[in-house]
Amino acid sequence: MKRPYQITSVVLILFCAFIMRESLELRYYTSLGPGPGFFPFWISLLVAVLAGVMFYQATFKDAEPMPADFFPSKTGWLRMGAICFALAASVVLMEPLGYRLTMLSFLLFLLFALGRVNIIVTALVALGGSWGAYYVFVEWLKVVLPVGIFGI
Repeated sequence: MKRPYQITSVVLILFCAFIMRESLELRYYTSLGPGPGFFPFWISLLVAVLAGVMFYQATFKDAEPMPADFFPSKTGWLRMGAICFALAASVVLMEPLGYRLTMLSFLLFLLFALGRVNIIVTALVALGGSWGAYYVFVEWLKVVLPVGIFGI
């Protein structure tokens, strides 16, 4: 199991270096407080340090044997495909349908596709993640989110 951890940590470090470089193009601090470059810089630095620790542990600690279920089963591949499909569909449908309807359908689809079939919990999570999040972002935080053709 050393090699997968080493590869993952190197990819994370490279990704963090890219994010850190891009965050330096943004303003670090503004007159109102932290600017748009503040959080990406520090989060990428923190993740890079953690990835370095992961690389160190993978390289210099005793190796664990690869678990029998390391590679996903057919169900796992189908679930990963469902997640990718739902993300792509959300990107396409966000402008025409608006945030609330897109997120409602996204969450309902994912919760059913991933095997979470408790109807009450599924409905509450989907409504809270769509209408509830919309209310918080638009009314409290004053963030503009897409409304869509139905005005919802």
